Amino acid sequence: MNKNHHIVDAELLRTLSGKRTEAAVRRWARRQGIAIKDGANGPWTTIQAVNASLGIDVAKNDVAYSLDIL
Repeated sequence: MNKNHHIVDAELLRTLSGKRTEAAVRRWARRQGIAIKDGANGPWTTIQAVNASLGIDVAKNDVAYSLDIL
């Protein structure tokens, strides 16, 4: 399991989608409008991308995305 709480890794995508293969997870994500990337352990995305697919735009208010933390 990853340590970055903003990343949705392949394992969690499989759980969310109910799919077992990488190809099936990718198809499911495309149908849901979730942008995904290829990773060493399979497809991954971000919480922000999942939220965007749901029409939710709250991550920009998260301090982790703020330029003030630099």
